[in-house]
Amino acid sequence: MTMLLALHRGISSNAVIDLSSTNLSCVPRDLPPAVEFLDLSRNHIRQLLWGDFENTTCLRFLNLSRNTLEEIDPAAFCATPLLRDLDLSHNRLRNLLDQRYLFCTRNLRVLNLSFNAFVNMTLGEEFRSLATLEKLAVGANNIRAAWKRSASLNSVIFSQESVYSFFINMPIDILAIVDTPIIHMTCPNYQSPVSKLDFSNCALPDTIFCRMESPETQECKNLINLNELILRGNNLKSLQTLSKRMQYMSSLKLLDLSLNSLTYESQVECVWPANITHMNLSSNRLDHSVFECLPNGIKMLDLQNNQVSVVPKSLFHLDFLLTLNLSTNRLRDLPVCNSFPALTLLLLRENSLHAPFVSNLESCPKLEHLDVSHNPFTCTCALRGFRSLAIKSERKNDPTTIKLLNWPSAYYCSYPKTLRNLTLKNFRIPEVSCNAGLLAATILVPSVVMIIAITVLCHHLDVPWYMGMVWKWTRAKHRARTHQVRPQDIVGVEFHAFVSYSQHDVEWVKNSLLPNLQGPEGGLNICHHEKNFLAGKSIVQNIIRCVEKSWRCIFVLSAHFVKSEWCNYELYFASHQHLSRGPDSVVLVLLEPLPQYLIPTKFHQLKSMMSRYTYLEWPQDRAKHRMFWANLRAALQVDLPTPGGTRF
Repeated sequence: MTMLLALHRGISSNAVIDLSSTNLSCVPRDLPPAVEFLDLSRNHIRQLLWGDFENTTCLRFLNLSRNTLEEIDPAAFCATPLLRDLDLSHNRLRNLLDQRYLFCTRNLRVLNLSFNAFVNMTLGEEFRSLATLEKLAVGANNIRAAWKRSASLNSVIFSQESVYSFFINMPIDILAIVDTPIIHMTCPNYQSPVSKLDFSNCALPDTIFCRMESPETQECKNLINLNELILRGNNLKSLQTLSKRMQYMSSLKLLDLSLNSLTYESQVECVWPANITHMNLSSNRLDHSVFECLPNGIKMLDLQNNQVSVVPKSLFHLDFLLTLNLSTNRLRDLPVCNSFPALTLLLLRENSLHAPFVSNLESCPKLEHLDVSHNPFTCTCALRGFRSLAIKSERKNDPTTIKLLNWPSAYYCSYPKTLRNLTLKNFRIPEVSCNAGLLAATILVPSVVMIIAITVLCHHLDVPWYMGMVWKWTRAKHRARTHQVRPQDIVGVEFHAFVSYSQHDVEWVKNSLLPNLQGPEGGLNICHHEKNFLAGKSIVQNIIRCVEKSWRCIFVLSAHFVKSEWCNYELYFASHQHLSRGPDSVVLVLLEPLPQYLIPTKFHQLKSMMSRYTYLEWPQDRAKHRMFWANLRAALQVDLPTPGGTRF
């Protein structure tokens, strides 16, 4: 990139030499003395010798990346006093302790040592001699192992804390340590000039930058010049804790916390610095409560690939927000823009929008672009309003219409089955089908005639009598299901319920379901495969045994459940078991929305059960959880005999 810029600035062709990917095994000795930009990348150069750059005294940029460099003579760069940009990344350098070549690069501003194989590191003068260094990249090296080995050297013994302090206290503008398993980064000892920190794909926890001084944690106050902070792909957990870590970074504008495991506990105050305008929180575990923990002045917010199911209407105010990315979440409808009136771009790809309620967009006066592609649209009357909006978005040079991104190719019907994969642009439904008044007028007369004909026919064929018999049979079945449990019904039953679920939902089962059923409030005996499957028996044998010895079977339904072969087997055996104990021996718990058209054909028992029987739906509102657990425990409650003859 630097070489290309040099060409555009009118530098002569002799000043720019590109010898990349030319199978060189050493530095050519016939380089022109006027060369300023030299690219030797992607070759097979193993070592740099004294005299390799003896004639290139004007050299300012040198790219030696992606070679096989193992050795560099201490005087290799002594003839290049103007060298400012040195790229040694993607090589095989191993011993930084003896690399004294840095002493000759007193005017160096950019140094890239990433992707090498350092096994010896020191806090010596190699970096300290670079008084003009502005950017240092040492990522993707085995730094942690290097620290451990360094402690055994006779000439250098230091703690990991000293290494953290060394890097963070360097007087440079940009510091990048990426793809390296560092587990901490301390706060500078004095006000740091660094404006950008990149610690992507490391192993940093929530304690980053702070100092543990008993009895309190001391937050960092010396990164006041920091503009960009990239912590992508680390071990960060708590969003409110990170806001405290960064509260004194008064110049911070861009913050990237993507690809972590962040959550936010509602009602806990966040204290972000006031100047943050760009924030990336994608690929975390955040739900709708994250909107309570955002900087007020934010302009661009990325929340894609999280667990947001709804955007709160009046709990927050982001008056300056321009771009909001909520793709790959769990939204069921378009959000209302009352809390971010300046919004111009809204991205909602890959959510759960079936028939978006277009009137919600009336609260978005400045919205210009909307992306609702790749959602499971239900092509019925309810979708006509959204389709009309999409058709209007095709108008050119009309500032009043919202432009629908990726229209029409990425918008197609998912339901009903007969229209699946049909684009919304080609979806048509007659006006009479959606207009109740017109429909009533159209079918009123034929309906009256049909009712009269059916009445006469039913009377002639004694249909009322047959209906009366069916009603009596239904009442008899109802009484059979609701009569008191007989002792013989629970012979051999050891468990109140057997739990069937996908391994993708194991966290909810272990952290929510089992504690609430087996805990002090529940007191139920639950059959769980990790605890109750017998060693030495096959999985199928264990499933049959657990179903037979359980009074009820709980099925935790989700998108992952209907993809599991074992879940299908468990459902099959349970469906046969309920023939003897009644249909209420099966309890369905819906963990997330699961339309029937998404259920594979092989789960025909599940489709039949969901169409005939009610099921418990896991509520998103925490206030409703107590009622949910009460209903589930009531469905499982029965007095079972214990091995000692008592009941529990």
